[in-house]
Amino acid sequence: MYMEKLKSESITIKGADGTEDFILQEKDHGDMVVYDIYRKDHYLLTLSKDGSILFMNFDADEKDKEIFKLSHLNTFVERIQAVG
Repeated sequence: MYMEKLKSESITIKGADGTEDFILQEKDHGDMVVYDIYRKDHYLLTLSKDGSILFMNFDADEKDKEIFKLSHLNTFVERIQAVG
């Protein structure tokens, strides 16, 4: 399966414990462009262009799972939709 990395962008999210930096990585799989989210090189989840969650890393530690909260996900979805 062919996949091309298009671009990466750093996004800072403010949480209860301060700010956290995440990487939003755009990838083209040929039939679909997806957006992987990482924190400190740990894969967390994959979103589609419309913001649908395609994959989630349920094995992520509790600190990483904070990103699964809707308020945080909206930050990524807004950024994804602004690009397109």
